[in-house]
Amino acid sequence: MREASTQVLSTTSAVTVTDVRFPCPSIGGRLWYRAIVPTVAPGERLPVLYLLHGANSDAGEMQQSSEAIRYATAERLIVVIPDAHNSYYTNAKHRRYARWEDAIAFDLAHDAEARFPILPGREHRGVAGISMGGYGAVKLALKHPELYSFAGSMSGAFDITRRPATLRRPIQTLRIWTLFGLHRSVRQDEDIFLLLNRAPTSQLQNTKWFVSCGKADALYAVNTRFLHELHTHGIPIKGVFTPGIHDWQTWTPTMPLLFKAAGEALH
Repeated sequence: MREASTQVLSTTSAVTVTDVRFPCPSIGGRLWYRAIVPTVAPGERLPVLYLLHGANSDAGEMQQSSEAIRYATAERLIVVIPDAHNSYYTNAKHRRYARWEDAIAFDLAHDAEARFPILPGREHRGVAGISMGGYGAVKLALKHPELYSFAGSMSGAFDITRRPATLRRPIQTLRIWTLFGLHRSVRQDEDIFLLLNRAPTSQLQNTKWFVSCGKADALYAVNTRFLHELHTHGIPIKGVFTPGIHDWQTWTPTMPLLFKAAGEALH
């Protein structure tokens, strides 16, 4: 694998944006991520929010569309946006060199937290995302509670492991089979609701949660179900449900609320 490389995309008195590509054993190649780092005083370190993009997107679009530079600066958070293709942040069942859960949870964190002034410890580490990334963020928080104290999702694709095969969407069906396996029985370790109901209540209550979705989004029902399941575990979270569908016109007005919740949880 090629060596790590960095490129500073922009820098001001308030914030620096850097692209990093580093050798990642879990995917057998270099992983690209974008780091948004507010300017710090000598010796100062900041909490980190890992921000996960949706399907058919990448780190660049996520940074630009989410106004992550603006909100990272306002909330004094280092924001790390990995490029994970259409992986659903999952260790693929039927694809070599595609252990994307391991890549994000371990390889990425190891590189970013050695390279940038990030506070150590789960209490200063959060994960959030949109759509595919919302699913990924919640799954990572449920599977690795020792790593994250904040988990946020906007329009999370929480039903992805339960979607049936369909000839109307052959590409998506093939992707689901490749990532999660053909039979539902082998998908249990990636199923949000099974993971949630297996988790001890104390673990769930030790994490700060953020859930939002547009009321006209096709994923609205599964997001309200996830919120209901959190309530049954005694977590008094209030979801942010606004008018809108599955697009940036819906997500953009809610993004500052996500960052504010992350900032409050991680500082």
